Amino acid sequence: MELLGTIGSLVSLFAAVLFYFGWASTDAETRAFELRDSIFRLSTSDYLLRSVQALFLPAWLVVGALLAAVVLREWLTRHPGRAESLVPRLRWGWLLPVALFPFYRLHPALFELAIPLTAIPCLLATAYAHTRSTGPGAAERRHRLHIWALTVVLCVLSLFWAVTSYAGIVGRGRAEEATRTVNTPAFPSVVVFSEKDLMIRGDGVCDQRVSAKGSAYAYRYSGLRLFYVSGDRIFLVGRKWRPAQGTLWTVRESAAVRVEYVSGPLGRRPGCR
Repeated sequence: MELLGTIGSLVSLFAAVLFYFGWASTDAETRAFELRDSIFRLSTSDYLLRSVQALFLPAWLVVGALLAAVVLREWLTRHPGRAESLVPRLRWGWLLPVALFPFYRLHPALFELAIPLTAIPCLLATAYAHTRSTGPGAAERRHRLHIWALTVVLCVLSLFWAVTSYAGIVGRGRAEEATRTVNTPAFPSVVVFSEKDLMIRGDGVCDQRVSAKGSAYAYRYSGLRLFYVSGDRIFLVGRKWRPAQGTLWTVRESAAVRVEYVSGPLGRRPGCR
């Protein structure tokens, strides 16, 4: 039961990290567009899905760090003499992340991620060194418990700090990629037909009156790109959209509004079609 409880706690922490990363990266991305993530009304599953791909590399790094820790512990167990000389030095491991703070202003984006990532193993090493030499008494056990409890709290805080920093890097990277690829297949071409004028103008959008007799729609809008879909809402930008000087349109597909997704070069020709 104790093992199941531990596994459940780890799964809950992992899910919380996934959700937080999804939100933080989306927030950084939308802020780069001078928007806010709240306008998309994303669900919990949306945030979780947006975090999975970007966390593959950190997950592998965490697994590698855990394997390294297991190997190191095994090595210390097999070589007690070397352990006795190494462990006392680990007591001062917490000084390494502290020493990085003065360099923060040199490269904030780098050290904002490096400091918490360095703090986690250093704090664990410090706690291990402090608790390894304590005796078996009740007072010593309480002392070890207090040290590990404080260490876990600090490591969790450092973890969320690192996740926030990495999410900001990922989110801003997505925004830069979106700016570069708005006229590539990464943004599907869209044509919107509507019974009434939707007032979609600018950013390279072509608005036309539908002249065909018997048509259920009176207006046609081309030159649009699919930005995002959330529930029944479709977010669109123009083919000349730029984050600093662009418009994000929202439409809902219904009997009065039809949305067509155009593949291939036909949907990317300049001018009105």
